[in-house]
Amino acid sequence: MNKSVAYIPSSQRPRFPFPPASVLVCLGITALVLLTLFRMVDLKPKVDENFFFSNQDPQVRADNRILRLFPEPPQLIVAAAGDIHSTAYFDRVRALSDELAKVPGVASVESLSRGPKDMEDAFKSRLWTRLLIAENQKASYIFVILTKRAGEGTIQKIEVVQQRFDRPNSKVMISGVPYVTELIARNLERDLRVFSLAAVCIFGVVLFIIFRSPWILLGTFVACADSSACTLIASQLLHIPIGPLTANLSTMVFVMTLSPIVFLTFNWKRIRREREAEGRGPVWDAVKRTVAPSFWSATCMFLGFISLLFVPSTPMRHLGIAGAIGATLAFATAYTIYPWFLQRATPPREVRWTKDLESRMRSFFSERHGRIVAAMAVFTVVGALGLLRLNTDPDLSSYFKKGSDIRTGLDFVDKTGGSSPLKLVVEDKQHAPLNTKETYKQLWMLQEALEKDPAVGNVTSLPVVLSEAKRPWFSIFLSTEKEIKILDQPKYGEISSQLVTPDRNRALYLLRMHETGRKGTRREVIERLKRIVQRNGFRTVLVGGTYNLLDQMTRLVTSSIISGVLLLIGIFVVMGYAFSRSFRVAAAMLVSLAIIPVVVRGYIAYMGMPLDFITASAANLDLGMGVDAMIYLTMFARRERGAGDSWAAWSKACSHLWQPIGTSLLVLCCGFGIFLFSNFPPTQRFGLFVMLGSATAAVAALFIFPWLASSRRRLTQVDQARAA
Repeated sequence: MNKSVAYIPSSQRPRFPFPPASVLVCLGITALVLLTLFRMVDLKPKVDENFFFSNQDPQVRADNRILRLFPEPPQLIVAAAGDIHSTAYFDRVRALSDELAKVPGVASVESLSRGPKDMEDAFKSRLWTRLLIAENQKASYIFVILTKRAGEGTIQKIEVVQQRFDRPNSKVMISGVPYVTELIARNLERDLRVFSLAAVCIFGVVLFIIFRSPWILLGTFVACADSSACTLIASQLLHIPIGPLTANLSTMVFVMTLSPIVFLTFNWKRIRREREAEGRGPVWDAVKRTVAPSFWSATCMFLGFISLLFVPSTPMRHLGIAGAIGATLAFATAYTIYPWFLQRATPPREVRWTKDLESRMRSFFSERHGRIVAAMAVFTVVGALGLLRLNTDPDLSSYFKKGSDIRTGLDFVDKTGGSSPLKLVVEDKQHAPLNTKETYKQLWMLQEALEKDPAVGNVTSLPVVLSEAKRPWFSIFLSTEKEIKILDQPKYGEISSQLVTPDRNRALYLLRMHETGRKGTRREVIERLKRIVQRNGFRTVLVGGTYNLLDQMTRLVTSSIISGVLLLIGIFVVMGYAFSRSFRVAAAMLVSLAIIPVVVRGYIAYMGMPLDFITASAANLDLGMGVDAMIYLTMFARRERGAGDSWAAWSKACSHLWQPIGTSLLVLCCGFGIFLFSNFPPTQRFGLFVMLGSATAAVAALFIFPWLASSRRRLTQVDQARAA
């Protein structure tokens, strides 16, 4: 039996809201992604002895060659302060050395109780006075030789031993590259866990206060969590570890996802208010209005990270690949996840004082502010002068907080004997063998010349070791070559093979360099030492060690400030012309973007803060935020340019977009402000860099960029019309 069904026109059919099941699907996908993240990805940052480089990078080739010529195990330096002439001190050093030798992962220990016969013998020896006794004779050193398999567990157990023997009047302090890198990784891990989570919570609080919608807050967190987690998973699949540069990657991706969400939300609110509509329509209209500038912004960020692939540093290239993945996923999740949550949200009821404030702010941003532009120009010039004072060659101790036990110990070891290893491989200018009495004297002259340099602490070399072999009376019957072979026996630790090549043509000078109080750059110090080698009849064949790697890192960071930032700005400007089709807009974007790194780095220099290799990665973030705001302004102005007046279009763009730009600034400053409470100085500097960069980018985008992008002829016409 057929029943007639009344026909309802499509225009009159009810539009049902998107079913809640879709939101549940999004939440289910997020739960699966997070489960995969925690089960699959190792979230502990890895920092190896090369810091900014990997073993495959060209900067490490010299170190690899030196290690092949002179095999050297990793080692720690433990400084024990006290009255080194007393019997009680000697007993304490013996007990400490014995406890350190028992730690799993420790191959051997060298100290006053495990080398010289007694203290009197140590002071008579050229070797032990240089190797084990501090320059001020108020401490002695214990060298802890580690096995190749020693790792985090070994360092932790050594710290336990240190704490047991540490006393207020007789401090025990640790130094050495394995210890420093482990502490940097430990601080990064703690900050990644504590401060990144705290920053995300603050992001949420600020967003909820602004939008007052649990659906908007939930959708934002789901989209940002998906993009950040998927980026880390993809990086893991590509064998990109979490290192010093990628430690803040998840927070950076979170920010890149947050930006289009903020603009999309404000467009949705405006469309709902203008059309008095609800449901799916305003959401998808807002998506259509926002997706084009978001796409161009994501493309700029993608190309900006891709540009890092040209940097000769594997960790920096890893950041480029992971950042490019993050930029792609940030755009994708913002438009595939967030709209379903936004569709179920309702804007909060507006109160009178907020309406009045918005009206006044729209009026303010719709005007041209020449005084602000002029003030910003002066501010930028002052910042540019500060670039001359920018420290891109920070000391190792600057990675740890002043006054902390770690910093105090590192400074003590550094001042009394040097803390940063530098390796110089030398050979005779005439290629004479180094196993004769004549070359032994020349090597001693070079030893003493290097020790006189103010940047040099302790120096270990072949003549110092041979001096110990020449102390017995019967050594007069032994040739230098015979002494070298004796010291190459296992019972002497095969020390000769670590200082001279088997063909006896090349020797290694192992210098411990002073980091604190250093005058001049590391490059200047290294070049000065090479000249000393030259004046003493030798030629420097290879230069390696942590001190040299830090110099290489400094030069790379410095070049990235210049060439890297210029390349990044160039990419953004080309992209700006591509979507604006205006040379004026592209030139305005060039000037406005150039202001950001100048101001940020210039005033950081005035504050006395160095630009280390961890905080240098913030350049992509602050420039990305600047170009992001400028793209949205340009796309809005293009839509409004039909009225025929250039300034009117930019005025309307600024009056409408100050809210999302200001909201992004507020959220970022509040979120990254929590990083300032970290006990790890690089994390503090990273947070300050982002905050200062965000503020500069917002001012440049809202005031300088539209001022430069608008036509002067049109400005004159507007002024004449208003005067009439």
